[in-house]
Amino acid sequence: MFLQYEMGDRSRQHSRAVLRTRQTDALPFALSTMGDFICDARYYTRRCGLEECLLLYTLKGAGRVEYEKQRHVLRAGQLFLLDCRKYHAYATEEAEWHFLWIHFFGKSAFDYEALLNEGQAKPVALGKRISLPDYYQQLAYYADQFDLIQELEISILLQRLLSDLIQLKRREGFSIKYGGYRERMEESIHWMKEHFREEICVDQLAERCHLSKFYYTKMFQSYSGQTPYGYLMGVRLKQAQQLLLETERSVGEIALACGFSESKNFIACFKKKVGITPLQFRKKNQAGNCPQQVRQSDHAGK
Repeated sequence: MFLQYEMGDRSRQHSRAVLRTRQTDALPFALSTMGDFICDARYYTRRCGLEECLLLYTLKGAGRVEYEKQRHVLRAGQLFLLDCRKYHAYATEEAEWHFLWIHFFGKSAFDYEALLNEGQAKPVALGKRISLPDYYQQLAYYADQFDLIQELEISILLQRLLSDLIQLKRREGFSIKYGGYRERMEESIHWMKEHFREEICVDQLAERCHLSKFYYTKMFQSYSGQTPYGYLMGVRLKQAQQLLLETERSVGEIALACGFSESKNFIACFKKKVGITPLQFRKKNQAGNCPQQVRQSDHAGK
């Protein structure tokens, strides 16, 4: 690993490191170090070859980030996520820079970085939609503990934060590119969630938004990351999973209740998405379920 830095004369830092346990490497996300840093005009860090991701968030002043041959100014309320395996540098842009930093790693860390940056990293303005200081305080609370529960809570928090950032950036990008179509897409999603039990086709959804089928599909996929059909299947299968776990209704009954015209199609879609049949899912996940509790009609639908 390459590391070069200058702390400056008046820099003030409060940081904490998290001890690793035997379970750490098995988690999707794990916290390495984090800190609250106020630095003067002389401060800089240059680095590459570190197997972690780094999240920077400006509280006051401004910082300068060099990453993937691009230079960015990180102002108050903006966040930047980078892959520390690649060369990067960050420094004070003005007289003083007050920022929060979070180093993390894990099985899913670099995948989420790629999802957020999409090969073109740049500052993300959070506004009032995501409070990075609140996330920071929650992480700091668990970082001061040392057990498996603490590590699980940290992993959940990091995944939630990164998921929120990915959604925010995707929807902001959609709004910039497509303007007023955002409300139509949100209304379309809401309508699907309310009417998923009914027979629905893409032509019908497009007509409700006063768009052609082609343009509606393009807008919807850009907004949600899925095709309209794929999103609808997700809503139906999520409801099916709930019914499989919370009721003793047969596979055929659940298929009809979730908008599928026949059991065969439902089973095929379920297995393709979840990896197992509906009955296998029920038996695997429903605590206390025994063969006598599964009705004969369920076996007929397997």
